[in-house]
Amino acid sequence: MIGQTLSHYRILEQLGRGGMGVVYRSRDERLERDVAIKLLPEGALADPEARQRFRREALALSRLNHPAIATVHDFDSQDGIDFLVMEYVEGETLASRIAAGPLALDEVAAFGARIAEALEAAHEQGVVHRDLKPGNIMITRRGDVKVLDFGLASLLQTAERPAGGWVTTQTDVRLGTLPYMAPEQLLGKSTDSRTDLHALGVVLFEMATGTLPFKNPVSTALVYEIINDAPPRPTTLRPDLPAGLEESILRCLGKSPGDRYASARELAEALRPDTAARPPEPVARRRIDSLVVLPLDNLSGDPEQEYFADGMTDALIAELARIGGLRAAMSYKRARKPLPEIARELRVDAVIEGTVLRAGDRVRINAQLIDAGADRLVWARTYQRDLSDILELQGEVAHAIADEIQLELSPEEQARLGARRAVHLGAYEAYLRGRFLWNQRSVSRVVKSIEYFQQAIAAHPDYALGHVGLADAYGILGANGDLPAGESFPKAKAAAMRALEIDPNLGEAHTSLAFVHLYHDWNWAAAEREFRIALALNPGYATAHQWYAEFLSALGRFDESIVEGRRAHELDPLSWLMHSTLGDMLYYARRYDEAIVQLRHALELGPGFNMLHFDLGRVYLEKGRHREAIEEYELGAKLETANPLVHAGLAYAYAVGGASSRRCWRRTGARRGSHPPAGHRARPGASLRCTLGSEIATEHSSG
Repeated sequence: MIGQTLSHYRILEQLGRGGMGVVYRSRDERLERDVAIKLLPEGALADPEARQRFRREALALSRLNHPAIATVHDFDSQDGIDFLVMEYVEGETLASRIAAGPLALDEVAAFGARIAEALEAAHEQGVVHRDLKPGNIMITRRGDVKVLDFGLASLLQTAERPAGGWVTTQTDVRLGTLPYMAPEQLLGKSTDSRTDLHALGVVLFEMATGTLPFKNPVSTALVYEIINDAPPRPTTLRPDLPAGLEESILRCLGKSPGDRYASARELAEALRPDTAARPPEPVARRRIDSLVVLPLDNLSGDPEQEYFADGMTDALIAELARIGGLRAAMSYKRARKPLPEIARELRVDAVIEGTVLRAGDRVRINAQLIDAGADRLVWARTYQRDLSDILELQGEVAHAIADEIQLELSPEEQARLGARRAVHLGAYEAYLRGRFLWNQRSVSRVVKSIEYFQQAIAAHPDYALGHVGLADAYGILGANGDLPAGESFPKAKAAAMRALEIDPNLGEAHTSLAFVHLYHDWNWAAAEREFRIALALNPGYATAHQWYAEFLSALGRFDESIVEGRRAHELDPLSWLMHSTLGDMLYYARRYDEAIVQLRHALELGPGFNMLHFDLGRVYLEKGRHREAIEEYELGAKLETANPLVHAGLAYAYAVGGASSRRCWRRTGARRGSHPPAGHRARPGASLRCTLGSEIATEHSSG
């Protein structure tokens, strides 16, 4: 290969060879710089689909930006050769430095802390190394550390995975170099960011003592020792090793991931010179009674994958909601506020944040639990699975969070978290797309969501959540008057009933059925029964509390409706919809000043929704502030001229201001062809009929 050119890279000399490929120093003739090119093993990317999956993963690696991480520049193929282009680092490997003998104590701590910082930067982006060892750690001529080959083992494994079909439970294949592998890797169990900490523990042991903690030349015996035997204390080999540094090394070498540091950041802090020289002090953990789940960041860089990132967030929230006491905040999706500030605004003790990356049929989720008051990372873990394993993954993350905050689960909650049903991958993906659209609540998006819910059901007829999505879409369209009630609600009811046939314990399905009883059947007893069942099964489901609040308000039980409205708002405190619902409940209870506050907040969060202007306008009318009411209605009418309620409100506002009935109606620019809203969402029609006259009101509502 020496002297050959791949793309615009001229091969100069071989730097190394290993199981992951051959590395050459090369010249980038476009940018006139030296780079390192790794030629992947022949056949590693056997088909175009594998190559595309590898390319997407390589793109994610290229986003890692840290001084101690060797940058990935490019990935390309030429003449059947697949190659990865990386930053060229001049210096020596840590392996060659260790071969000369144990390192100085200050170097052990300093290099270890720097490597841990590099791991933390990668883990925050959802990337786990899985093959950390002295051979892929460089010491530059200036004495800096550079970690190479981040995620490459996982990258090649991802490319080799076949496409998935049905959701099953699978475990990670073994990746890594044997002496540095953690017990969970050797046992074929799930791996996460703490697997890298075990490898770093071996590297630290080796830097400090010049030898490995386990070094049996027989591989089967070595595997047994790593899994079962306690490592020797480093001070038996190097008596001058500070106690704090020794304890850090041994903690990294814990047999169980839970025995190790929660994060690389915590390890880096322990390796600082002022802390490594003394025994670590136990950190008192503050009690966590409430937390908020922030939306997972989409690392793919592809806007088309936003539905998947939001869907993963929704799924995690839904899992945690089964045990109650948690809140969700999708409106912080693009707000770059400090976490302590977010926690103060939402009045919670802790924050869950993270990232999600989908690459082909693999998904990687990185989740972190942060004590917001102390601004301290409590727990961090990275999960990587086949998409076909996604439901198991969601439950595993929820369980881990519950364990970490030391939450005692009742037997019922344990059973709900443990419940899993097989779901066809195509059905699940279609459902996520449908929910993504439904959550936006515009008429066109809700109508489009129906197509995806129907696709989910076609792919997997017994997928209960697919039927729930269909019920919710038809229900919302009927309740808001966007489809005739006689067309939409029978479809909504049939879908909800089918979901309950499949899974009688699905709280979301009981909520959907209750909505139909409320807005179409007017069967109050049945509606309340279904709402109560739904909330017993899923106490953290914000939509159930929201719609139950509307039910209570329709029956004149205003104090109870406000309690439920506040609960929905607490569960999803930055949702414009939950602010709007609480504002409506306060309006019906004639607590107008409080309603104005909530509705103004709703408009700040959802400025493009015309019904928010309608809601605020009618409160102003009750306060006698006619000019402000007309301004709100006119703003709403400009956003979506076909909505009957907005035009009804505007006509009403003109009329109470003294204009003649027909004149004020025509001034609104209203169009025929809309359908009357269902249930108590049509209450403003009564005011319209009284004020404008029955002829005009009837003319519009029957158009």
